[in-house]
Amino acid sequence: MNNKKNNNSRPKRELDFELVAKIVMIFTVIGIIVSSILIFTPPISGEEYAELGLLTYNQSEQKYKAENYPSRIDYNQTTGLSESITLFVMISNHYASTKFFEIRLKIGLQSVLINEDIYGTNETTYFMEEHWIKRILDTDQQWGPSSESKFEFQFSEEILTKLGINEDGYKIIFELWEWNQSLEDFSYTGIHVYLTSLKLDLVS
Repeated sequence: MNNKKNNNSRPKRELDFELVAKIVMIFTVIGIIVSSILIFTPPISGEEYAELGLLTYNQSEQKYKAENYPSRIDYNQTTGLSESITLFVMISNHYASTKFFEIRLKIGLQSVLINEDIYGTNETTYFMEEHWIKRILDTDQQWGPSSESKFEFQFSEEILTKLGINEDGYKIIFELWEWNQSLEDFSYTGIHVYLTSLKLDLVS
C-alpha cells in the first residue's frame, strides 16, 4: 500500500494590497464614528450631577463666554475702592429630582488651597464668606447666565486691610451648596469655580 502524502499544494495567491487598504480604511472609519459617539453622547449610566459655571459677557458678539476673565484691575488708594468686576454665574440641575442650591462667595489670597471634599480648608485665609444667592431648580433646569445671575464686585479698603497687598493676587471663589434635608441645612457639594490670579494695580 502506498502511504505517500499528497504533495499537491494549492496555488499561491498574491496578497491584494488594495483590498487590505480598503478593509483597514473601513475599520478606521468605524473607529472614528464610535469614538465620536462616546465623546458626544451623555453618560449611558444616567449619572446625576450639578454644574456651576462662571462666565463673562462679550458685548460685541452679545454672547456669554468662558474667556477674557479680568486678571488685573486698578485700586484707587484715595477712594479705597477698586474697579468693578462683572461676572455671570450659571447653575444647572441634572439630578432626577428638584434641588435647592445656594452659592457661597469667598475671597482669599492666591495661595489659598481649595479642597473639593472638605469644607473649611484654609478657612483662616478667607476674608469674606457671603451666602450670595439661593435657587430651587427642577430636573434639567438651568439658571443663568443672564442679567439676573450677574455678579459685581469691588475690592475695598477693608478687604485689603485684612488680606494685605499681595503680589501674587487674589482668588474669588464660588462654592455650590445643596440643601440636606436630614441635616436641615446646606451641605457643600465639592463643586466650585473661581477667578484666580486677580492682581491689583495701586493708583492715586
